Amino acid sequence: MNTNLSLAAFPGLTHEAAITVALGYAHDEPMLGRLHADHVQLVPQNRGQLTPEFAQSIAAAHPDTQFRLHANTHVTERRVFADLSGWTVYREFFSAAATVSKALKAPAYSAHAGAREQATCIEVLDYARRASDLFGCPVAVEGHYPTPKENGKWLFSTWEEYRMLFDSGVPYALDLSHLNIVAHQSGTNEMQLVSEMLACERCIEVHLSDNNGNGDQHRVLGAAKPWWWSLTDSIHESAVVFTEGNHFSASWNH
Repeated sequence: MNTNLSLAAFPGLTHEAAITVALGYAHDEPMLGRLHADHVQLVPQNRGQLTPEFAQSIAAAHPDTQFRLHANTHVTERRVFADLSGWTVYREFFSAAATVSKALKAPAYSAHAGAREQATCIEVLDYARRASDLFGCPVAVEGHYPTPKENGKWLFSTWEEYRMLFDSGVPYALDLSHLNIVAHQSGTNEMQLVSEMLACERCIEVHLSDNNGNGDQHRVLGAAKPWWWSLTDSIHESAVVFTEGNHFSASWNH
């Protein structure tokens, strides 16, 4: 399994600095081995506005790397935190993101499903289809995980809703660290469903990191294999795998 770098590995840096670190040095993780930069994900954890001009410049400077946007990366002058659930509210954001994505010649875009107070699961699936037309590439829905203190705030945060996503016909990004939280909070590991979702051609991204089952901590995967590790053998050959483990975390011993 070739694992590529998400710039979530280098949080807090500017986009330019994170790209320099990602592409200028060799990186590895204990469980994943040597990391690749055939694909690199531009993420909200990095600082500064991504403009079409900057997108064109980095694509030209690094022709061996395919860049893509993830979630609500900063693309408008005023920073907004837009998920697919806010499709009708944040049209300026999605228009700007599509322009940047096209400047990158990105093969895909992945976005969080978002909050229940803004939309339903069915509406988010429809918004993802519309976004695909706007971006001119597949737009993947990334599911969430249960947050008990927030009364089920997020869409696609239960096994039943992940089954709905799988059955929808819409492309998706499967974050296995999110599913670890779903499993921990529900007390159930839906191994067969996860295996089927990973093997599907509509699984266009797989995100890897570690957590304790209580929150999305973006830990680097260590020596202890998580319950889903054996299922990575099922990942569809066309899916791009990204590590989102924080390489700046003090808890990670290089």
